[in-house]
Amino acid sequence: MAIESLKDFIFTTKSDVWSFGILMWEIVTLGCTPYPGWTASEVIKKVSEGYRLEKPEHCKREMYNIMYYCWDRNPHHRPSFSELVCLLDNLFGSDDEYIELDRFPDHCYYNLLKPPGCNGGNSSEKL
Repeated sequence: MAIESLKDFIFTTKSDVWSFGILMWEIVTLGCTPYPGWTASEVIKKVSEGYRLEKPEHCKREMYNIMYYCWDRNPHHRPSFSELVCLLDNLFGSDDEYIELDRFPDHCYYNLLKPPGCNGGNSSEKL
């Protein structure tokens, strides 16, 4: 959630934009949990101090810049969803790849675990 949502319980389309930026990061990392291992209070403290999720190694700078734009401290400086549509349309319409899957570190971002009872495996087995 956006800083203003976490601290002041303010929810607007601009806080939704923040969340959309987080969703983009989750998609790019194939479903990694943002801020892994952090408690909610740690996330609030660090994000309030200016910490933002880092650029995934395989993510092009242009894609990450859009995410980062969504996480501006000032909600009024974040893009609108209309602007995001234009930014993403320009990015996806180019011939450049916005994610370099050949550089995707298959051990860094996601942890696929078999659910308990799945094929007799335990929850700590990797798929």
